[in-house]
Amino acid sequence: MSCDPVRVTGYVDEALDEATQGEIEAHVSSCETCRAQAEFEHELRGRLRELETPGLPAGMESRLQFRLRRARRRPLRWLLPVAATVALLIWVRGAAPFVAWELSRDHDHCFSMATLPAKVWSESGREVMAYFEERGTRLPLVPDAVRGLRLRGACTCRLPSGTRTPHLYYVSEDHKLSLFVVPKTVRFDTRYAAVSRGKAVRLLRVGGSVLGIVGEDEDDVEAFRRSFATSVARAVRLREPPSGAAVEIPRAPLRIAFSPTP
Repeated sequence: MSCDPVRVTGYVDEALDEATQGEIEAHVSSCETCRAQAEFEHELRGRLRELETPGLPAGMESRLQFRLRRARRRPLRWLLPVAATVALLIWVRGAAPFVAWELSRDHDHCFSMATLPAKVWSESGREVMAYFEERGTRLPLVPDAVRGLRLRGACTCRLPSGTRTPHLYYVSEDHKLSLFVVPKTVRFDTRYAAVSRGKAVRLLRVGGSVLGIVGEDEDDVEAFRRSFATSVARAVRLREPPSGAAVEIPRAPLRIAFSPTP
C-alpha cells in the first residue's frame, strides 16, 4: 500500500476496523516515513496527557451550563461540545509547559540533522535580525555569542501546534543551544523555568516578545537568560538621566505682595 497520513493517524488513534488496522501496522513497520509519523503522534498524545489541566476562567462552567440548557431547545446543539473542545485546545496551546515541550522538541529535531536547516547563515546577530525584519518579523537585540556558544544561523520552524517561530542556532565545540522568538501568547509571569525532554528551558519576556531558550546545559541556558536581563537593564539606564546631571525643574513665577505702609 502507498503512504496515507490520514489512515496512519487513524491507526494511532485505533479508530480503524481490525483488518485496516493490521494493514496499516504492517505498512508502518516497513515504511520509515509513516513510522516516524506514528511515533511522533504517539509521543504528542502522551505529552498532552501529561500536561497539567489548566484552570478554567471564573464563571466559565456556569456559562457553559446555561448555554447547554438553551442548546437543548435548539437545533445543532451538538455544536456546543465542539466549541468547548476547541476553546480548551486553544487554552492548552498557550500553556507554558506545552510551549516548553514544543520548543525542546524542535531543538532536538533541528540539531539531529546532519546539516542545520538554516535559511540564513551568519554569526552576526544584527544580520539575522535584518533577515527576519525583511520578512515582517521583528526580533529583539540578539547576541553574537554567549559563554563560548556562537551564532551560526537561523530559520523559521513550524511547531507541533502550527505556530511558525524564528529559531536561532548557537553552537560551541561540545554544546548546542536554541533561541526562539515565540509569536503567540504564552501564559506565565515574568519568566518560566523547566526541564522538558531532558533539556533546560527558559521562557522570558523581553520588550513585547516572548523568548524561549533551550539547551542541554543548564549553565548555558542561564547565561543566555542573564544576557537578555542585562541588555534590558542597560536599555532602561540609557533612557534615564546620567547620575549627577542637572535636571531643570520648572518653577512658578515668584509673586511678592507689599502691604501699604500705615
